[in-house]
Amino acid sequence: MNFSKASTGFDNCAETSSNYRRIQRFISSVNLQIQWISRLTFALIPAQKSYVLVMDRTNWKFGKQDINILMLGISYKNMCFPILFKMLDKRGNSNTKETKELINTFIDWFGKDCIDCLLADREFVGEDWIGYLNDNRIEYYVRIRNNFKVHLPGKQKEITASHLFNNLKPGQTRQYHKIVSIHNQLCYSSFAPIYFHVFD
Repeated sequence: MNFSKASTGFDNCAETSSNYRRIQRFISSVNLQIQWISRLTFALIPAQKSYVLVMDRTNWKFGKQDINILMLGISYKNMCFPILFKMLDKRGNSNTKETKELINTFIDWFGKDCIDCLLADREFVGEDWIGYLNDNRIEYYVRIRNNFKVHLPGKQKEITASHLFNNLKPGQTRQYHKIVSIHNQLCYSSFAPIYFHVFD
């Protein structure tokens, strides 16, 4: 939030600088619960029957301090609104416990019926995590590398994901209609010009 811009929106006769200090005092003295902020953000997004969730993680350094945030957002008109986040006290990837905690919190606060699907990057492809989504019947689209190993139960063999779509021309897309296994979890696979999708 930009306090300077927010201070110009007060409906009073005070100087903008006074409003700015009021905002500072409020933020420094009030413990804003993440649930309040999440519910406010959710309420401000135009109501829909169901929502596309997006999970991602960002990691950078502030001086010597690692900043690692696991984020869950709602996609709306090509924008993503952060709805929940978890600060990770480490560098690198999240684990299944952390990702499940984020989804479980969303379900506790907003319900599972409002989830249309979950979009996630290739970090989120572990066996336990995909199993959790399958068990909870949450539809998902997860990016995987083209050299990712998939098992074909019908043929009892393992191949790289790109071999399922190696006859496609640039710009073409296709869904592989037979079920495959990734990390011992059954799912379907499709190909888009940018990345692969895996979904239940």
